Amino acid sequence: MNRAASQFAHHASFTADTLCHGKWRISILCAMRSGPVRLGQLARIIPKASKKVLTQNLRDLEAAGIVTRRDLSDVVLHIEYELNPDIKGSVLGLLGHLAQWGEAYLTDEIHQHGGELASMPKSY
Repeated sequence: MNRAASQFAHHASFTADTLCHGKWRISILCAMRSGPVRLGQLARIIPKASKKVLTQNLRDLEAAGIVTRRDLSDVVLHIEYELNPDIKGSVLGLLGHLAQWGEAYLTDEIHQHGGELASMPKSY
């Protein structure tokens, strides 16, 4: 790989890491796989994350263009967030690959330790 290609790959990896960085971002993106979600729904799906943290992550993801925010308020506040339709397919592909890797990793761990996980990843 030439220097320019190597630098591009490094920057691309750094960008992906930055956009997905954070304890809850992957969980938030996974929650949006089926369609739009409201903040209250996310709080129920990810109960250990505070609404403040979820809101900040949603704002960051919106600023990056990964999710879109729709204000459907008439009288009552009604905000929905969803994966940006322009990149939804690639985000879902990434989440699918992460899930496959996670399944393979856990399967290998179970086989290596006689049918049990030696060290289950710490729960969120």
